[in-house]
Amino acid sequence: MPSDTMGQGSWINRKRHNRGFGIQSPSAFFFITQVLRERRTYYAYPQLNKAIKGRRRHAREMFRITNYLQPKNCISVGASDAACAMLLAKPSVQHYAFLNKAELNAEAGTLLSTEGCHIIDSIEQFGTVIKEQGTIGMLYIDATDITMPLVREALPHTDAKSVIAIAGIHRNRRTREWWQQLVNDSATVVTYDMYSYGLLFFDKERRKQHYTLKR
Repeated sequence: MPSDTMGQGSWINRKRHNRGFGIQSPSAFFFITQVLRERRTYYAYPQLNKAIKGRRRHAREMFRITNYLQPKNCISVGASDAACAMLLAKPSVQHYAFLNKAELNAEAGTLLSTEGCHIIDSIEQFGTVIKEQGTIGMLYIDATDITMPLVREALPHTDAKSVIAIAGIHRNRRTREWWQQLVNDSATVVTYDMYSYGLLFFDKERRKQHYTLKR
């Protein structure tokens, strides 16, 4: 369990970074204040609300991140809300959602199917998909014992424009330790800890930096 001193330090970092305070990088400041913390309503929010069950705030953040980054492709594992959000934000690229079709609600299933998302219910095909795509645009993974190894499989397929979003990074001790390993990894450059999920960026032209933001 973290000490009181460590807990206070974590809170200070979150307080400073939550609204952009103490951030010297103009790109990080813009991303935090104008994307992650954006409060305006987007055109696709009503349609997104109909397609998802719960986690609306989280889905809207995934929508804004995708809309801002404009990735070359979108891949999601284990989360229909993230798949719907990315699809609505960037419908013109290839979308792949690794989901259990039997557990997919009707609204999300209809949206993903009609808008051309490839719904795949076999996680074993993950490696084939990323190899076919060459490089990852935006990858969303819900961290579980089954899906955590997929991040390592994906890392060689990232470039300066790639981003990996990982949900559940503080779910338990194992996911916290695993997340910290990714933050410290030489392959990652700029990382964000949003508590309920984390973001990994890979632009080698930027200085390695980690931001912890209050939810």
